[in-house]
Amino acid sequence: MLFVCYVTIDPENRDESIENFKKGGIAEPDGVKMIGAWIALTQQETWCIFEADDASAIMRLFQPWTDINVHQIAPVMDFSELADYVGR
Repeated sequence: MLFVCYVTIDPENRDESIENFKKGGIAEPDGVKMIGAWIALTQQETWCIFEADDASAIMRLFQPWTDINVHQIAPVMDFSELADYVGR
């Protein structure tokens, strides 16, 4: 299952968030694989795509960050899956 995450980092938390990233990066728990991650040049927004066995694995991934960042997470599918679902 694919998940997309949009993260906002408040300016007052930016330095702490970057420090946390420098210390350990984004630790992928069992059942989670990062497909890609990008950060805005302002260092206050990120976008990530993960593949995970289930939603609880994604919760374990982001739990260490929820005290300083805001996460909007949604399960997604690619357009070929959509085409199969709606019937070509």
